[in-house]
Amino acid sequence: MSEEGSGGIKLFASPVAQYVMKNANLEAVDGEFVAALPGNQKTDILQTDGTKTDENKSAQNSQKETENVVQDEDEDVKHTTTTSFVMPKIVGKTYAANQLTYQFLVKNYYNISSGTVVYESELNGQLLTKKMYLSEIKNEPQILIYHTHSQEFFKDSDESNPETGIVGAGTYLTELLEGYGYSVLHVTDTFDYVDGKLDRDNAYTLAGERLEEILEEYPSIEVIIDLHRDGVNEDLHLVTEIDGKQTAQIMFFNGMSRTNEGNISYLPNKNLQGNLAFGLQLKLKAEAYYPGFTRKNYIKPYRYNLQLREKSILIEAGAQTNTFQEVKNAMEPLAILLHIQFAGLENK
Repeated sequence: MSEEGSGGIKLFASPVAQYVMKNANLEAVDGEFVAALPGNQKTDILQTDGTKTDENKSAQNSQKETENVVQDEDEDVKHTTTTSFVMPKIVGKTYAANQLTYQFLVKNYYNISSGTVVYESELNGQLLTKKMYLSEIKNEPQILIYHTHSQEFFKDSDESNPETGIVGAGTYLTELLEGYGYSVLHVTDTFDYVDGKLDRDNAYTLAGERLEEILEEYPSIEVIIDLHRDGVNEDLHLVTEIDGKQTAQIMFFNGMSRTNEGNISYLPNKNLQGNLAFGLQLKLKAEAYYPGFTRKNYIKPYRYNLQLREKSILIEAGAQTNTFQEVKNAMEPLAILLHIQFAGLENK
């Protein structure tokens, strides 16, 4: 692997955890809707019964101040935030598990590649019963953020500076999650730049090898996020407005390890149902709190290294037609959704 694509690994540790890592010896392997945060603008929301609600009122949000501890009622899940957190108001659609049939989900919230098959027993409201919380914060990394395609940039990026591309978006997401009290490892290794040129043929293989090394060193990691940006037609601009900011839309992505001919035997995934549950639960939270922020979840045939943890997800943040600022703005509601998910805040 060429030195030109050198990467790195960054640990953003919670002040609670007091975890510090210095120069570790790690070799680089290398809209349907527009919504604002509550109270900021008028938005008509279509409810599940077909009626509309005018959200032009001041939101009476409960604010969790600095160093506030959140304890989950069902599990020993405790988080100490170092950033003031305002729970967003539900302004979009919510569903009971029995409403989430396979047919309903595929029609409204999923795009499934013609190259794979998803069975009705795999995609339905039962996925809501899987608890996707995080364990109590410890002095070890909990969340891993990395980029199989670290050389993905935006329309105004400086391609000589990775921090103006998808890697920079990952840096900001890391900082936001760290502010909510999580210990986050941000891996900036390059897997798609070989011998001085862009080469994505083996990027997932190279990334998978590196992930295995990292997980062996840090078995405490429970969440793995592969952050990408999409590639779309040049006339397509994936943007919505949240809290008065132009915000890139995002997409949650799953792989089935299955073609139309059946399961791919050399790509087993014992965590498939967990992966699907994680993607669906995040999508439904986005529909409830930030309608219009997420595109339909996308499912493709292969594995994409998602087998390594139940709470593994590939996220497409914007596309090459977005500005870096639009994508950076998207990390803010994404971090809030992840925090709500991991801390079980929707159950409060």
